[in-house]
Amino acid sequence: MWLALIVAFVLPKSNHDRRALLIIAPLVIVNLLYLLLKNISGMSSSVVQQYDMLFQSISISITVMGLIAHKLGNRNHFLTFLRALALMAVICLVGEISYFGLNFSQQTFETLIMSIMSALVILLGFVLAGWRCRIRYSSLRFMLYLAFWTIVVCLVSMFVLFFSMCIIQKITVSISSVLIMIPIVSLILGACLYVIVFPFMILAFYSPFFRERFYACLRLKSMPTTAAQSDTNLSSEQ
Repeated sequence: MWLALIVAFVLPKSNHDRRALLIIAPLVIVNLLYLLLKNISGMSSSVVQQYDMLFQSISISITVMGLIAHKLGNRNHFLTFLRALALMAVICLVGEISYFGLNFSQQTFETLIMSIMSALVILLGFVLAGWRCRIRYSSLRFMLYLAFWTIVVCLVSMFVLFFSMCIIQKITVSISSVLIMIPIVSLILGACLYVIVFPFMILAFYSPFFRERFYACLRLKSMPTTAAQSDTNLSSEQ
Protein backbone atom coordinates (compact mmCIF):
# COMPACT_ATOMS: atom_id res chain seq x y z
CA MET A 1 0.00 0.00 0.00
CA TRP A 2 2.80 2.40 0.84
CA LEU A 3 4.36 1.58 -2.54
CA ALA A 4 1.11 2.72 -4.19
CA LEU A 5 1.44 6.01 -2.33
CA ILE A 6 5.04 6.45 -3.48
CA VAL A 7 4.02 5.74 -7.09
CA ALA A 8 1.26 8.37 -6.81
CA PHE A 9 3.89 10.91 -5.77
CA VAL A 10 6.48 9.93 -8.38
CA LEU A 11 4.68 9.11 -11.63
CA PRO A 12 2.44 12.18 -12.21
CA LYS A 13 4.71 15.12 -13.05
CA SER A 14 2.15 17.46 -11.51
CA ASN A 15 3.03 15.97 -8.11
CA HIS A 16 6.71 16.89 -8.47
CA ASP A 17 5.84 19.91 -6.37
CA ARG A 18 6.58 20.35 -2.68
CA ARG A 19 2.96 21.42 -2.16
CA ALA A 20 1.96 17.82 -2.89
CA LEU A 21 3.69 16.82 0.35
CA LEU A 22 0.97 18.67 2.28
CA ILE A 23 -1.25 15.61 1.93
CA ILE A 24 1.06 13.76 4.33
CA ALA A 25 -0.29 15.99 7.13
CA PRO A 26 -3.87 14.61 7.16
CA LEU A 27 -2.49 11.09 6.70
CA VAL A 28 -0.35 11.50 9.81
CA ILE A 29 -3.28 13.01 11.73
CA VAL A 30 -5.66 10.13 11.02
CA ASN A 31 -2.94 7.59 11.83
CA LEU A 32 -2.33 9.23 15.20
CA LEU A 33 -6.07 9.24 15.91
CA TYR A 34 -6.27 5.57 14.99
CA LEU A 35 -3.35 4.66 17.26
CA LEU A 36 -4.98 6.57 20.10
CA LEU A 37 -8.31 4.84 19.55
CA LYS A 38 -6.63 1.45 19.32
CA ASN A 39 -4.79 1.97 22.60
CA ILE A 40 -7.91 3.21 24.38
CA SER A 41 -10.18 0.45 23.09
CA GLY A 42 -7.73 -2.31 23.98
CA MET A 43 -8.54 -4.43 20.92
CA SER A 44 -7.46 -8.05 21.11
CA SER A 45 -4.52 -9.13 18.99
CA SER A 46 -6.78 -11.45 16.98
CA VAL A 47 -8.68 -8.52 15.43
CA VAL A 48 -6.01 -5.80 15.47
CA GLN A 49 -4.52 -6.93 12.16
CA GLN A 50 -7.91 -6.85 10.46
CA TYR A 51 -8.66 -3.33 11.70
CA ASP A 52 -5.15 -2.22 10.76
CA MET A 53 -5.67 -3.47 7.21
CA LEU A 54 -9.10 -1.86 6.97
CA PHE A 55 -7.88 1.50 8.27
CA GLN A 56 -4.66 1.63 6.25
CA SER A 57 -6.45 0.61 3.05
CA ILE A 58 -8.98 3.43 3.39
CA SER A 59 -6.57 6.14 4.57
CA ILE A 60 -3.93 5.41 1.93
CA SER A 61 -6.48 5.07 -0.88
CA ILE A 62 -7.91 8.49 0.04
CA THR A 63 -4.38 9.92 0.01
CA VAL A 64 -3.70 8.44 -3.42
CA MET A 65 -7.05 9.78 -4.62
CA GLY A 66 -6.06 13.25 -3.49
CA LEU A 67 -2.83 13.02 -5.46
CA ILE A 68 -4.31 11.82 -8.75
CA ALA A 69 -7.89 13.15 -8.60
CA HIS A 70 -7.16 15.53 -11.47
CA LYS A 71 -6.25 12.50 -13.60
CA LEU A 72 -9.47 10.68 -12.74
CA GLY A 73 -11.71 13.72 -13.13
CA ASN A 74 -12.65 15.95 -16.07
CA ARG A 75 -14.58 13.04 -17.61
CA ASN A 76 -18.11 11.68 -17.49
CA HIS A 77 -19.24 11.66 -13.85
CA PHE A 78 -20.12 7.97 -13.92
CA LEU A 79 -16.76 7.01 -15.44
CA THR A 80 -14.96 9.15 -12.88
CA PHE A 81 -16.83 7.35 -10.11
CA LEU A 82 -16.02 3.89 -11.53
CA ARG A 83 -12.34 4.74 -11.99
CA ALA A 84 -12.11 6.06 -8.43
CA LEU A 85 -13.88 2.99 -7.03
CA ALA A 86 -11.64 0.65 -9.03
CA LEU A 87 -8.54 2.45 -7.76
CA MET A 88 -9.64 2.23 -4.12
CA ALA A 89 -10.64 -1.42 -4.55
CA VAL A 90 -7.21 -2.28 -5.97
CA ILE A 91 -5.48 -0.57 -3.04
CA CYS A 92 -7.74 -2.47 -0.64
CA LEU A 93 -6.78 -5.73 -2.38
CA VAL A 94 -3.09 -4.80 -2.15
CA GLY A 95 -3.63 -4.10 1.55
CA GLU A 96 -5.26 -7.50 2.02
CA ILE A 97 -2.32 -9.26 0.36
CA SER A 98 0.29 -7.22 2.25
CA TYR A 99 -1.29 -8.09 5.61
CA PHE A 100 -2.54 -11.65 5.07
CA GLY A 101 -0.69 -12.94 2.00
CA LEU A 102 -2.43 -14.98 -0.68
CA ASN A 103 -4.02 -17.46 1.73
CA PHE A 104 -7.52 -16.02 1.91
CA SER A 105 -9.72 -17.30 4.70
CA GLN A 106 -13.38 -16.47 5.14
CA GLN A 107 -12.45 -13.94 7.81
CA THR A 108 -9.90 -12.12 5.66
CA PHE A 109 -12.28 -12.21 2.68
CA GLU A 110 -14.96 -10.53 4.81
CA THR A 111 -12.42 -7.87 5.81
CA LEU A 112 -11.67 -7.21 2.13
CA ILE A 113 -15.39 -6.90 1.37
CA MET A 114 -15.76 -4.49 4.28
CA SER A 115 -12.86 -2.33 3.06
CA ILE A 116 -14.26 -2.16 -0.49
CA MET A 117 -17.70 -1.37 0.91
CA SER A 118 -16.15 1.44 2.98
CA ALA A 119 -14.56 2.85 -0.18
CA LEU A 120 -17.95 2.70 -1.91
CA VAL A 121 -19.59 4.50 1.03
CA ILE A 122 -17.01 7.30 0.93
CA LEU A 123 -17.31 7.81 -2.83
CA LEU A 124 -21.11 7.74 -2.84
CA GLY A 125 -21.07 10.18 0.07
CA PHE A 126 -19.00 12.57 -2.06
CA VAL A 127 -21.23 12.12 -5.10
CA LEU A 128 -24.45 12.74 -3.17
CA ALA A 129 -23.01 15.67 -1.20
CA GLY A 130 -21.82 17.18 -4.49
CA TRP A 131 -25.28 16.65 -5.99
CA ARG A 132 -26.90 18.54 -3.11
CA CYS A 133 -24.34 21.37 -3.48
CA ARG A 134 -24.46 21.64 -7.26
CA ILE A 135 -26.38 24.95 -7.14
CA ARG A 136 -25.50 26.36 -3.73
CA TYR A 137 -22.06 25.51 -2.36
CA SER A 138 -20.07 26.28 0.75
CA SER A 139 -17.50 24.17 2.58
CA LEU A 140 -19.78 23.95 5.64
CA ARG A 141 -22.78 22.92 3.55
CA PHE A 142 -20.76 20.29 1.72
CA MET A 143 -19.36 18.79 4.93
CA LEU A 144 -22.79 18.61 6.56
CA TYR A 145 -24.23 16.84 3.54
CA LEU A 146 -21.17 14.59 3.41
CA ALA A 147 -21.76 13.55 7.03
CA PHE A 148 -25.45 12.89 6.36
CA TRP A 149 -24.96 10.89 3.17
CA THR A 150 -22.01 8.92 4.57
CA ILE A 151 -24.24 7.65 7.39
CA VAL A 152 -27.21 6.97 5.08
CA VAL A 153 -25.16 5.11 2.46
CA CYS A 154 -23.37 3.19 5.19
CA LEU A 155 -26.72 2.13 6.68
CA VAL A 156 -28.10 0.94 3.34
CA SER A 157 -24.84 -0.83 2.44
CA MET A 158 -24.71 -2.63 5.77
CA PHE A 159 -28.28 -3.92 5.36
CA VAL A 160 -27.55 -5.12 1.82
CA LEU A 161 -24.24 -6.74 2.84
CA PHE A 162 -25.68 -8.39 5.94
CA PHE A 163 -28.72 -9.92 4.26
CA SER A 164 -26.60 -11.00 1.28
CA MET A 165 -24.25 -12.84 3.62
CA CYS A 166 -27.21 -14.42 5.42
CA ILE A 167 -28.66 -15.67 2.12
CA ILE A 168 -25.31 -16.99 0.86
CA GLN A 169 -24.44 -18.72 4.14
CA LYS A 170 -28.08 -19.70 4.84
CA ILE A 171 -28.09 -18.06 8.26
CA THR A 172 -31.36 -17.40 10.12
CA VAL A 173 -31.40 -14.24 12.23
CA SER A 174 -33.90 -12.34 14.32
CA ILE A 175 -35.22 -9.32 12.39
CA SER A 176 -35.68 -7.32 15.58
CA SER A 177 -32.03 -7.79 16.60
CA VAL A 178 -30.90 -6.85 13.09
CA LEU A 179 -32.95 -3.65 13.17
CA ILE A 180 -31.18 -2.70 16.39
CA MET A 181 -27.65 -3.90 15.60
CA ILE A 182 -27.15 -2.69 12.02
CA PRO A 183 -28.10 0.98 12.60
CA ILE A 184 -25.67 1.15 15.55
CA VAL A 185 -22.84 -0.50 13.59
CA SER A 186 -23.60 1.72 10.57
CA LEU A 187 -23.51 4.85 12.69
CA ILE A 188 -20.16 3.91 14.21
CA LEU A 189 -18.62 2.92 10.87
CA GLY A 190 -20.02 5.99 9.09
CA ALA A 191 -18.68 8.28 11.82
CA CYS A 192 -15.24 6.64 11.61
CA LEU A 193 -15.12 7.02 7.83
CA TYR A 194 -16.17 10.66 8.12
CA VAL A 195 -13.43 11.34 10.69
CA ILE A 196 -10.86 9.78 8.35
CA VAL A 197 -12.03 11.94 5.43
CA PHE A 198 -12.34 15.17 7.44
CA PRO A 199 -8.63 16.21 7.61
CA PHE A 200 -8.25 15.59 3.88
CA MET A 201 -11.25 17.82 3.19
CA ILE A 202 -9.77 20.63 5.28
CA LEU A 203 -6.69 20.41 3.07
CA ALA A 204 -8.86 20.46 -0.07
CA PHE A 205 -10.72 23.55 1.12
CA TYR A 206 -7.69 25.64 2.04
CA SER A 207 -4.93 24.47 -0.30
CA PRO A 208 -5.27 25.78 -3.89
CA PHE A 209 -3.10 22.88 -5.05
CA PHE A 210 -5.56 20.25 -3.77
CA ARG A 211 -8.67 22.35 -4.33
CA GLU A 212 -8.04 22.05 -8.07
CA ARG A 213 -8.02 18.26 -7.75
CA PHE A 214 -11.20 18.31 -5.67
CA TYR A 215 -12.91 20.47 -8.27
CA ALA A 216 -11.65 18.27 -11.13
CA CYS A 217 -13.60 15.32 -9.71
CA LEU A 218 -16.86 16.96 -8.59
CA ARG A 219 -16.91 19.92 -11.03
CA LEU A 220 -19.40 21.92 -8.96
CA LYS A 221 -20.20 25.11 -10.87
CA SER A 222 -21.03 26.90 -7.62
CA MET A 223 -17.75 25.86 -5.99
CA PRO A 224 -15.34 28.77 -5.40
CA THR A 225 -11.91 28.53 -6.99
CA THR A 226 -10.06 30.67 -4.44
CA ALA A 227 -9.68 30.44 -0.68
CA ALA A 228 -11.07 33.96 -0.27
CA GLN A 229 -14.28 33.00 -2.08
CA SER A 230 -14.53 29.86 0.01
CA ASP A 231 -14.25 31.80 3.26
CA THR A 232 -16.89 34.27 2.05
CA ASN A 233 -19.31 31.45 1.23
CA LEU A 234 -18.64 29.78 4.56
CA SER A 235 -19.43 33.00 6.44
CA SER A 236 -22.63 33.58 4.48
CA GLU A 237 -23.75 29.98 5.09
CA GLN A 238 -23.22 30.38 8.84
